[in-house]
Amino acid sequence: MKRIISLVAIVGMLAVGVQAFGFGMPSLGGGDKKESGAKVDVDGLTGREVSLKLKVNAATISLAKGLAEIQRACGKAAEAEKLEGAIANAQANPKDIESTKKLVVDANNACEAINKYNLDATMNKDVARKSMGKSLLNLGAATLVDTSSVNDAKGLITDISAGLKSVQASPMTYGPSAVTNLTSALNTANLSLRRFPHK
Repeated sequence: MKRIISLVAIVGMLAVGVQAFGFGMPSLGGGDKKESGAKVDVDGLTGREVSLKLKVNAATISLAKGLAEIQRACGKAAEAEKLEGAIANAQANPKDIESTKKLVVDANNACEAINKYNLDATMNKDVARKSMGKSLLNLGAATLVDTSSVNDAKGLITDISAGLKSVQASPMTYGPSAVTNLTSALNTANLSLRRFPHK
């Protein structure tokens, strides 16, 4: 019975922590229909790209932190420190999609290694109690932010696709870099749906 109560308490704390983390993230929305002939908000769309990069970065960092705690619980401190180094790099450059991509690769490698661990032989029960709670919180936060970023990416793809033709047809109205900026934002949104692991 004590285990069930402990599990319910952990799940409750996880839900509150995850919701608090998720509600602090900016909402990107998507799908606001523009009236025919309305000017495309290039700055608004490229601003949403930056917000999407930050969300994907935050979700990936939370996932990697959760994996590092699992590694630590399994007595793999060196591997956990290596992953934490990649986390620090991604935290230092949250708008840099390349550092987030590298962290995704490192997190995928860590996940594959964890799947091969003999948990009964490698897990230190005392360390595991502390690390697994932190891991659950981080993995829960990663899931929440990732779900939000997927929805934001879909909305951004829809909105950019709807406005890109207008921008391409009127380069003098929108400026010389508008097409490049929108194409970059579209690529980021597509990349976040295709490449990054959805927890």
